[in-house]
Amino acid sequence: MYDSDVLLDVLAQRQPFVMDSAQALNIATQPQVQGYMAGHAVTNIFYILRRQVGNEAARELLSQLLQHLQIANVTDAVIRTALQNSMHDFEDAVTSEAANAVGVEIIVTRNTPDFTSSSIPAMLPGEFLAGSWN
Repeated sequence: MYDSDVLLDVLAQRQPFVMDSAQALNIATQPQVQGYMAGHAVTNIFYILRRQVGNEAARELLSQLLQHLQIANVTDAVIRTALQNSMHDFEDAVTSEAANAVGVEIIVTRNTPDFTSSSIPAMLPGEFLAGSWN
């Protein structure tokens, strides 16, 4: 599961993070890997990108991203479980629970401290690239 901060690093070319984030995202293009993003992240990312690059460019960037990632559904059960989750940041709790619902093994984020109580381990893009998840 790629957290929205990592995806925005790539889509908005945010320095100095874009290189590690892009390489981590590239792992999802491998046949044996299924990459995900949480459903709520799509609208959040679109909102941020639209303000930076405009409506059509934001749609095109998301379309390109979704060629390699699946959407982890944010369902009633995911929201209810996230509300009971001990994680401080609700949006991160929803990401964690959506990841759990689809059986994700790792959450790739630059915000690992907020995922310490997640049932899914979180790691930085550089750690993910180093293969410490194998």
